[in-house]
Amino acid sequence: MTEPITPRQLSVELSLSPTTIRQWLRDQGWQSAPYRRWELSTEQADQVRKHFRN
Repeated sequence: MTEPITPRQLSVELSLSPTTIRQWLRDQGWQSAPYRRWELSTEQADQVRKHFRN
C-alpha cells in the first residue's frame, strides 16, 4: 500500500497553493474530517494532477 498524499505535497509539485487544491477537492465533493489532515489516495492525487496540468 502506498503512502497517502497531502494537498501540501501536491501544491509543491504543481506550483499551486494548498488552498487552491483543497478548494477544488471540496468542489468535487471530497471532504476531510473536520480538523483532520487531508490524505489522498494515489487515484485521487492523479485526478488532481490531471485537472491542474490541463
